[in-house]
Amino acid sequence: MKKRILVAFIMILCLCGVFAFRLLDVFGLYIFDLFISIISIFCSLELSKLFSIQNKAVNGLLIGIYPSFVFLGHVLFFAFDLDFYFYIIIQLIILILNILFAFIVNLKNFNKDKSSLKKNFKNCLFITGNSAFIFIYPNLFLLSLMLLNHIDYINNSNIQLFNGDLGWLVLVMAFIIPIITDSFAMFGGKIFKGPKLCSKISPNKTISGAVCGSVFSSLVCGALYFLFNSFKNYNNAFKALNIQVWQFIILGLFGAIICQLGDIFESYLKRKANIKDSGNIFPGHGGFLDRFDSHIFNAPFILIFFSLLIIA
Repeated sequence: MKKRILVAFIMILCLCGVFAFRLLDVFGLYIFDLFISIISIFCSLELSKLFSIQNKAVNGLLIGIYPSFVFLGHVLFFAFDLDFYFYIIIQLIILILNILFAFIVNLKNFNKDKSSLKKNFKNCLFITGNSAFIFIYPNLFLLSLMLLNHIDYINNSNIQLFNGDLGWLVLVMAFIIPIITDSFAMFGGKIFKGPKLCSKISPNKTISGAVCGSVFSSLVCGALYFLFNSFKNYNNAFKALNIQVWQFIILGLFGAIICQLGDIFESYLKRKANIKDSGNIFPGHGGFLDRFDSHIFNAPFILIFFSLLIIA
């Protein structure tokens, strides 16, 4: 437990350092994007390992470099200040091209024996499908964090009310909700114990832990509303958009539920591969996928939530 807490403290310090780099104007924003891309690469490689353990072949090289293409498309979009729908188009093109290239690469599995042509074609589709899954999860989910990082640069009158400070708000929510949920779910489960939440998938998770994580996530988000509201920029924007504390509490509640679903989903993938952790780079925490499984599901939710609350 001491090692786990110490490693968690070090990771939080590293995260604070990345947030500090974000203060360096536009350059700092891209440093943060690069940080997310590196996380995506490691998460993708760990997930491909889970697939390999189950004898599910994937295109390992493409999976490793795909986040770099996503990052490049992301940078080009904001560098040329394009309309937002181009962002969707660019990322869809990158995804489709990578899937097509994976399919073409897999065609080499065909052999000259026509009797096995049908079988080989199915195997080709199977490998391409596995690779496409990893292109989307975790990459396109974590891509939401890069969008949140640049949300101030999306041309929308409601966003401009925040005078360039909306990015801080959404990123704090994107990271604090998983951290609070995971921490209090763990402590709550150890203190109150009780019935298991999903014993077949993740035997350590309890219903009491899930409730504690959700409650404290709601309370922290409610407290953050008052904290942000104490600053003039946020106060003016909240008033203009009629944003209330109950909306932040709802954000914390549903964010916590979604974080725990992300955790359970990753546990399901590990259970199928019959391993405890996706990696061992973080002592007491496992691998990158273990550490960011909640963030992967939470980031798109935060993006959708604030899109509906502010952008729409």
